[in-house]
Amino acid sequence: MRSVSPEYSPVNGKTYSLFGKSDSTSGYYEEIRMLADKILVLNPDRRDLIDNIRKFSSKKRTLKKYLEIKDSSNLMAGILNLIDPHLKKYTENTDEHLRTLPFSKLWDRRLATTREQYHLYMLEIELTNRLLVSEFLKADKKIALMPYCLQDFSVKCKSEKNAFDYQCKHCSAKCFQNHASTILNTNHIEPYIWMGGDMKQLAKYTAMERRSFGVLGIACIPELTWGMRNCCKNNIPVVGIPLNANRCVRWFGEFFPNSIDLTELERLVTSKS
Repeated sequence: MRSVSPEYSPVNGKTYSLFGKSDSTSGYYEEIRMLADKILVLNPDRRDLIDNIRKFSSKKRTLKKYLEIKDSSNLMAGILNLIDPHLKKYTENTDEHLRTLPFSKLWDRRLATTREQYHLYMLEIELTNRLLVSEFLKADKKIALMPYCLQDFSVKCKSEKNAFDYQCKHCSAKCFQNHASTILNTNHIEPYIWMGGDMKQLAKYTAMERRSFGVLGIACIPELTWGMRNCCKNNIPVVGIPLNANRCVRWFGEFFPNSIDLTELERLVTSKS
């Protein structure tokens, strides 16, 4: 198949879009790296910083109040105040989504993610990637879990179950799963469209073979954050790339075409981060 780049144009999500007001997501990645650099000056211990961000982001109902705290001795309040002005252009739809979210769905921590939590999750993903990318790349077995919503919906997907889960068959030149799979395969990472594979069982079998195991996740920001946290709890080195927006059935009731920044994916898996 002749190599053709998939359509890369701004997409809006239910709560966020990494395009912001731009026609590219490169600005987002430049900003999140810049913010991480500044915050690591305040606390260079990445693991400790990530742990504190995780705890802080759980204070969902009080995060807005922290934006009013100007006490320089409060590190977490300082971080939130630093990142909020830079990241809020990517999360403009979040407050409206929360206002219209049915009461019955407020229990869903992903659907009910607040704007401030989004900003902390963005930072957490970047810092986790920096902390674990070397360990991930050194793993004997590396897999990538891609969401169904990255496929080209204008054609019938020909992906097939192969061992752990479904894999792309490169049937559409416009499909982001196709191009992401090519990048991943080139870098010795097994790409899967996650439809129901048992990752814990796969990790267990890999450990029984005395081989190390790593995971790369691609998902919307709330899903990716929680997935990366679960991997960390199970001592699995994990890295992640967020979808450019959240556009799947969980958010809209139907699927809409979605994308990722393929340049950033390649940067991550070639250790150019």
